[in-house]
Amino acid sequence: MKTKLIVPFFLFAILFGCKEEKQIEIITDYDKIYLSLNEVSESPQLMKGNEDELIKNINVVLSSNTENAKQKLDLDYNFMINEYGTVDKIEIVKSDNENVDNLVIAAIKNWKFKPGVKDGKSVKSQYRWKFYLGDDKTAKPINEGVYYVAVEVMPAIIGGLYSIQSNIKYPEIAKRAGIEGKVYVLAYIDETGSVANARIIRGIGAGCDEAALEAVKAVKFTPGKQRGKQVKVQVTIPIVFKLQ
Repeated sequence: MKTKLIVPFFLFAILFGCKEEKQIEIITDYDKIYLSLNEVSESPQLMKGNEDELIKNINVVLSSNTENAKQKLDLDYNFMINEYGTVDKIEIVKSDNENVDNLVIAAIKNWKFKPGVKDGKSVKSQYRWKFYLGDDKTAKPINEGVYYVAVEVMPAIIGGLYSIQSNIKYPEIAKRAGIEGKVYVLAYIDETGSVANARIIRGIGAGCDEAALEAVKAVKFTPGKQRGKQVKVQVTIPIVFKLQ
């Protein structure tokens, strides 16, 4: 009689007592089933997840690198979020640090999002997470999932590109070296038209990159709009450095 009771209990323990930990699939290109930001009416929003703790751990890992290596910081992740708000897959778009990748993957297993919405329904969607090097030399995230790439009404610089160019001081070191060219700045414009952050995507060095960044951060934009609503948008701004 005891044997008969033990066998069902043992099977129950196998079936229900050994739940596997959620595994996130690592993919090499985004899954088209997961809609991009421009394909949804509401982008995913992080609801439950210790983002600050993850960022702190990432900076601990990065602090073991040389300062030169940190200057080349380029971390870019694309999360594939299902209609229930959990991460199914991750695309490691750009990374030069496997330890950081492992930290991110381990953390987001337990994160919970408000799913993306289309036509009033929760859908599978994407959430972009990039890092830039802050002024304090620590990694800071930019959740590109909330910054549109293209909208019906794009942000416009108040005063035009001239308002940026007129505020740029040509670095003396660049003048002496005869350095000319274009610096491309990626600016993140919030729904009020302010520059939330900016970073260089292509520079020419000799102090020109820093001068371009400061000039872009100092200007104001008319906000971008999508479906009549002011939204966050990322824009690329070319800054010309030319000696007279």
